[in-house]
Order: sequence, then structure tokens, then C-alpha cells
Amino acid sequence: MTGALVSITLRALLNRRRTILLALLGVLLIGIVGLYLLSDPPSDQALEVTRTLLSDLAIGVLLPLVAVIVGTAAIGSELDDGTIVYLLARPVPRWRIVLVKLLVAWAVVTILVAPATLVAGLIGADDPALAIGFAAAAVVGALEYTAVFVALSLMTSRALIVGLAYVVVWEGVVAALFAGTRTISIRQHVLAVAEALGGGNAAGIAELGLEAAIAAVVIVTVGAAMLAVRRLETVELQGETT
Repeated sequence: MTGALVSITLRALLNRRRTILLALLGVLLIGIVGLYLLSDPPSDQALEVTRTLLSDLAIGVLLPLVAVIVGTAAIGSELDDGTIVYLLARPVPRWRIVLVKLLVAWAVVTILVAPATLVAGLIGADDPALAIGFAAAAVVGALEYTAVFVALSLMTSRALIVGLAYVVVWEGVVAALFAGTRTISIRQHVLAVAEALGGGNAAGIAELGLEAAIAAVVIVTVGAAMLAVRRLETVELQGETT
């Protein structure tokens, strides 16, 4: 049954048009870096611009945008079209459904974001450690973002809108203005990992310590997954009473 769940989820997420559009976002990141390099900037300037693009565009825009689209569709698409009833009718533990869908969505987000981040970093700066650090951080961030958006899709039918609002308003505005909110900013968690893994040239990109960031990633991811399981059980109960 697990294999069937993986197959169903992949078919739902790898909608051809949506997948192409999301993949093009990664290509756009690489293209922007490539266009900048055509001006033949000094190496130190290229390094600084690349670092800014990786933190602001790759981690700040590409990662959460892909995660909110993929994460909210992992279960949300079945809720919207009503096919979730057929899935819940099977004797499969609800935690397994959530876990499989979360892992598949995480893999899809990772594939769409991490390689593009790695390539952009490698071609933009003469520092492989920086590129690898940001790519690895994108993998970690993909898990946390995806867990939150999967849970969100089970809490509201407007998960995509709410998720985009979180990314734009909370992480883009509130966390940038108020230092006290950065502890609960997923972007800051990801940047802390990138700073820790990206070598000396990544120093100063995060405003949160690695230990606090890792603790937050674990708490948020596990908490979101548990909430998603609980909400999916509620969906089943509603289905039985209607």
C-alpha cells in the first residue's frame, strides 16, 4: 500500500504543467546568476552578489514558493476533489498516509530547489563550500516548509493563499523588521544551516544560532506532522458522520 501511496502522490504533484513552471523557477535563478557573470565582475564582487542571490532569491523566494505549492497539494488536492474518501476507506494508518505524502512532497521540493541552488552557487562564486552549504540548507528547509504546508492544507481550504501570505508577510516583512520574530522564521532556520555549512564566505548571513535553528526545525517539523495526522483523523470522522 505504501508503494501505491507514493505513486498516487507523485502523480498528483508531478502535474506536467505545474512541474515545468516550478522547474523554470530554478532555471531562472541560474539564468540570473549567469547574466550577471556576463558583465565579468571582480571575483570578490561576484562572490557577494552570488551570496545575496542565494540567500534572498534561492532561500527567500524559490524554496518557500515551491514548497507552498507542492506541500499544499500533497493532500490538499485530494481533499479538494473528494478522492480523499477512497484513500481513507482503506485500512491504512493515518500517520502512514501523512508520512508518505510528506516524504514524497519533500523529495519533490528538494529536487526542484537544491540542484538549482547548487548550480547557481557553483557558477556564481569560486567557492564550492558556499554552494554546497546553501544546497544542503535548502534540503533541510524543504522538509520544514513542506511539513508546515502539508499540515496547513488539512486545516483550511485556502492553504495556498494562507501559505503565500505567511511567506510574503511574515517572513518577508515582519521577520525582517522585528528581530524577536526571527526565531520562528523558517527562512532564518535555513540560513543558519547555510551559514554553518557554507564555510567562511557564508558568515553573517543568518541572525540565529545553529543550535537554536536545528531545535526549531525539529520541533516545527515534528509538530506539524503530528498536527497533520490529527487533522486527517478528523477528516475521517467527518466522513463517517456524514
